[in-house]
Amino acid sequence: MKMKHFLRSTLAALLASMLISAGAEADQLKLRLSVESTPGAATQHMLASFRDFLKGELGDQVAIEYFDSGTLGDEIVHMEQVRTGQLDVIPIGSDAVALDTKWAVFDIPFLFNDRVAVAKVLDGDIGRQLDASFQKTAGLKVLGFGEIGFRHITNNVRPVVVPTNLKGLKLRTPGSKTRNMAFKMLGASPITMNIGEVYLALQQGVVDGQENPLGNIRKWSWFEVQKYISMSRHVYTPITLVMNLKKYNSLTPAQRAAVDRAALRAEGASRQYGTDNDAKLLDEIKALSKGKAQFNEIDSVAFRAAAVPIANEIAKVAGKDFTDAVLKAVK
Repeated sequence: MKMKHFLRSTLAALLASMLISAGAEADQLKLRLSVESTPGAATQHMLASFRDFLKGELGDQVAIEYFDSGTLGDEIVHMEQVRTGQLDVIPIGSDAVALDTKWAVFDIPFLFNDRVAVAKVLDGDIGRQLDASFQKTAGLKVLGFGEIGFRHITNNVRPVVVPTNLKGLKLRTPGSKTRNMAFKMLGASPITMNIGEVYLALQQGVVDGQENPLGNIRKWSWFEVQKYISMSRHVYTPITLVMNLKKYNSLTPAQRAAVDRAALRAEGASRQYGTDNDAKLLDEIKALSKGKAQFNEIDSVAFRAAAVPIANEIAKVAGKDFTDAVLKAVK
């Protein structure tokens, strides 16, 4: 009799434990995060920061699968995967414009003077408009805006000081049509290719140069195969950290609040990472190039004048009213 009572008690306790465990499992937030870049890159840093901050917020109540270094594909593949729900959270760089033409405004040359102007735009009504637009056009919730940073031009033909110095230069650019249009209007010949192919293309003369932030110039060692590095700061590229909208809407209020807080902290960490890196990276590149790469500043007045008609053309893509709102917010 005692044995039966013991067995029943043990079985009940085991059943209760299983039910509690199942309940905890059901309440656990499960997320798949991925990025094409390797550790230390701006996009990888932001996603890893979000992951760590969210773990800090939710502890055992979140289970995160995390991938980087292009394990699951490049940025274009990632954008498709997050829209279909195969991934839950990704950071997007220049390719965001492929999903929503409003992002074309970030291809307007010399739109921002500094990071203060960037924060004013992205943290205000313009940022909210971009979020609403991405939800509608791409089915993605914008969690925050981090920083890839200000881009610079490198090449093997001549220093770029004034717009006419770009004439005829074969420059590797991302897939953004408006970025390509901007460089064409400035006289260059933009060529789109995968970022992993750029070093060899520069070395073999397939392209004369490229345009990227210092982080990528350092990471991919392009300074080894480039004679001139022109500090143009011609475009600022944000990181758009997104979550599949259906997934975001399925979160409990507590989970959503934790995700929002983690994203806000990751946004701040990303921007600080970009700020801290710029001075350090410039010194590193100068030291590593050992004088082989020549650095120069540009004539920003001449370039800003040349950028006016480009902004007008990009407005036709991003939308005139939205572009006007961005230009007003910048001022």
